[in-house]
Amino acid sequence: MSSLQIWQSLLAISLMALIAYGSRVLGLLIMATVPLSPLVRRFVDAMSSSVLIAVITPMIVHGDGGARLAAVAAGAVAIGLRSPLVSIAVGITCAASWRWWFS
Repeated sequence: MSSLQIWQSLLAISLMALIAYGSRVLGLLIMATVPLSPLVRRFVDAMSSSVLIAVITPMIVHGDGGARLAAVAAGAVAIGLRSPLVSIAVGITCAASWRWWFS
């Protein structure tokens, strides 16, 4: 790889990191100025759930048995106990157990 290609790659990575960080900061600054009415709060809650579902669904569809077991177990615990931390712990434990026993 030539020196020019290395610098171009570093520039591209730096720009992507700057854009990602900037979008996070700008999102926070914009939401700091928006009054949180009940309608806005419902929108934000629904949006965060839909983003989470959009991230997890491909993992369940294309993942192995451990990913599926972890998703189902974590979802059941989240619905039953309403504790995100316990749900995450159960999901991680199920995925690790599956891979320990079947991989």
